[in-house]
Amino acid sequence: YTGGTPNTSTAEFWAEDEDKCSIPWVAISDITKSDKILESTSKKISIVGREDKGLDILPKGTLLMSIFASLGKTTRLGIEATINQAILGLVPNEKLSLDFLEYLLVDAEKYVSYYSSVSTQENLNLSKIKNLQFPLPTFQEQTQIAHYLDYQTNIIDQLISKKQKLIELLKEKRQAIINEAVTKGLNPNAKMKDSGIEWLGEVPEEWAVTSIKNILSIPITDGPHTTPTLIDNGIPFISAESIKNGKIDFNKKRGDISEVDYEIFSKKYVPQVEDIFMVKSGATTGNVAMVESEIKFTIWSPLAVFRANKKKVLAQYLHYYLQSGSMKSAVEINWSYGTQQNIGMGVLSNIAITYPSLIEQKEIVLYLNRQVAGFEKLLEKTLVCIEKLKEYRQSIISEAVTGKIDVRDWQAPNN
Repeated sequence: YTGGTPNTSTAEFWAEDEDKCSIPWVAISDITKSDKILESTSKKISIVGREDKGLDILPKGTLLMSIFASLGKTTRLGIEATINQAILGLVPNEKLSLDFLEYLLVDAEKYVSYYSSVSTQENLNLSKIKNLQFPLPTFQEQTQIAHYLDYQTNIIDQLISKKQKLIELLKEKRQAIINEAVTKGLNPNAKMKDSGIEWLGEVPEEWAVTSIKNILSIPITDGPHTTPTLIDNGIPFISAESIKNGKIDFNKKRGDISEVDYEIFSKKYVPQVEDIFMVKSGATTGNVAMVESEIKFTIWSPLAVFRANKKKVLAQYLHYYLQSGSMKSAVEINWSYGTQQNIGMGVLSNIAITYPSLIEQKEIVLYLNRQVAGFEKLLEKTLVCIEKLKEYRQSIISEAVTGKIDVRDWQAPNN
């Protein structure tokens, strides 16, 4: 099956979820979000829209394959649906097991790009997919191979799931330790006072409570709101996608800009070591990172800049505070929604912060550096383990569907 997209400017071609006559319409994003079985779609079309494009309604169980952008991604329809032109629907004949075909295509994903055409993005077409060649054992052996792979991949998937849950627990524990240290201190016997702030609660009696703007050396600013032309091998241009886990990931930069654009952008703001960035709009609002090197770069408007007044607060302490659960709660309480969540610099300036003396701040920073380093090692090891499990999963599928391992006499263990 091939698909298509009804005219997006014609309202009658599209339908709302509650419309009883609506027909699910699959886009590539629905495939990438699905977990093996696609049970819902983000958009639906009307009967008129389907008829206008002559779209087939694919039966439940149809195997879907992306032939544009995310090449080779597959899923299985758990519902009846139509598809767009970037997807193929595959239904095998009596010679081919659907389960075996699905594993064949999972294996094929790693090399299917060799058959693609390149314009602005890689893509395949119906003719190329129809002419792909695969080894084909008997139907009985196909069924046995699929049964074997169902068992093995299920074990691996469960292990991956447990590792992913461990990562979430480690991140939660990491944030809890940071929050405890920057709002309660390291002395469990310290006398406490009511901060008067809902998301702070009680804080040590000798600690100051003030607005963030009062402990900064410059007012909170952001990057320019103009969009530069991106070039190859220029000056790194950083936005929200680079801000993750307290660090700037330059591998996730928006792109590079020219010296001319850099000079224009620098009239508003030039990054300095120990400046702290917070994402102030989009899905990752509240994410924080600190400038740790003197690499030459510039930033875009979704990032707010905090520069600590070092006579009052250490930059590292402020960095940890901005990552705390208390700060996260304050941001979530105060952000607003338009097309996406966002928080203004004026609002950020007036959010409360609590802090001790510079001497105690230094002790807290040293303590958190040790604690966070331990969590980072565990997180890194767990991520490496997940990648190895995924590679192992892919290897088992490849070995089985190409006959490198003989599973004809295999039986699942009773336990």
